[in-house]
Amino acid sequence: MAYDQETVRTLYKKLLSLYPRAFSERLGESMEQTFNDLCNERKQQTERGLFGFVLWMFIETSAGIVKENLTEIKRGEIIENIISNNKSSAIIGFLLAVPLTILLSIEIFDIEPLSGFFKTLTTEPDSQRLSAFGRIITIGALLLLPLGFIVSLAPVVRNVRAGNGLTANPINLLIAAALFIFIATLVISFIIDQYPCWIGVPNCD
Repeated sequence: MAYDQETVRTLYKKLLSLYPRAFSERLGESMEQTFNDLCNERKQQTERGLFGFVLWMFIETSAGIVKENLTEIKRGEIIENIISNNKSSAIIGFLLAVPLTILLSIEIFDIEPLSGFFKTLTTEPDSQRLSAFGRIITIGALLLLPLGFIVSLAPVVRNVRAGNGLTANPINLLIAAALFIFIATLVISFIIDQYPCWIGVPNCD
């Protein structure tokens, strides 16, 4: 039982670390102590009673974590912290572009079996038109590109305004430039592909 209680306490401490940092630094230690005290008070109760208590505490704490993180997002603190950290913004900007890059690579280079599986997953039975799921994936991936561009570019813009020059954050600048070129290429390709339909050319698709 002692080992089980120690494991539960360790897990609860890790759960508390998911709170926003400011909240965790202010209240995390007292919450952990309160949890430990309550566990000690219930030592003499049945195993079922202790399990129910622990389960309820984990559920209640998880709900609090979600609430506090949503509150911080609404205040813009998480986004502000990401943008203010040059390294974090570069990594996040890159990761946001990865899904579409992977999908396009699978399609362009016809990587099997991923290409066949992806096509089956995202197209109608005729293998030509996108299914509803395919549209969701495509739109979601396309929305991540400009988001990644904005996150990567924000530190560059901030440094330029501070008089530090464009090259103050070379990695952010490189990622933002690559994403801009990628976005521009996609837009131009789409315009070229759809232009005949816009001017009324028959049988265009």
